[in-house]
Amino acid sequence: MPILPVLQSAILRVTGTKPPVVFSSTDQVCIEIADLCNEVAEDIAQSADWRNLTKVATISIASTEAHPLPIGYDRMVLASEIDDPATWFWGYEPFETVNEWMRYKNGGYNLISPGGWIIIGGEFNFYPAPSGQATFTYISKLWATSAEGVAKDAFTADDDEFALDPALLRLGLIWRYRAQKGLDYSEDMKNYEIALAQQQSRDKGARVLRAGRSSFPGARLAYSGRIIR
Repeated sequence: MPILPVLQSAILRVTGTKPPVVFSSTDQVCIEIADLCNEVAEDIAQSADWRNLTKVATISIASTEAHPLPIGYDRMVLASEIDDPATWFWGYEPFETVNEWMRYKNGGYNLISPGGWIIIGGEFNFYPAPSGQATFTYISKLWATSAEGVAKDAFTADDDEFALDPALLRLGLIWRYRAQKGLDYSEDMKNYEIALAQQQSRDKGARVLRAGRSSFPGARLAYSGRIIR
């Protein structure tokens, strides 16, 4: 579903008007809504490990330690693991800190096969360098899609589509716009948070708890993992 009807509905609720276009409009309300909708969509995408944004990737190791992140990579799935298809019982364990990774590389600790991993400088770093493959799930930051089917990380046109529930985008726009204008938004924010919690529950992906944001029943802290020593 193109986002234009969603944006038109939100604008109708807050101003009583329904513009024919939004992203190509020079109207101030449309300009503000076009800018705000990306912030709202990003907040929704970051609020949970949505199944629609969950991807599976396989790294072909080729006996090297460093490997680039997948295109569109945002974060690991909550409590996700990196599996070694050749050693099904043991997966790669996450190093908790850069210092811990360095100490393993310097021989300070003993590792259980196949080894561990950490993200440094926008790359997966394994130690020791594996010889097979590594498979894992991650959350994509590409929550928008163009009319031509190209995935991207922001809306730029009225015919773009949202990978998640467009109703959440509409509700989020209404309360955020009213808050931005200094209007009463308490009821609108409540409606949005209820709808968000319901969609998170239906989706079954893990919810992500962040400081300074509203939380919902059942939210959990992001999984950090541990090294088996």
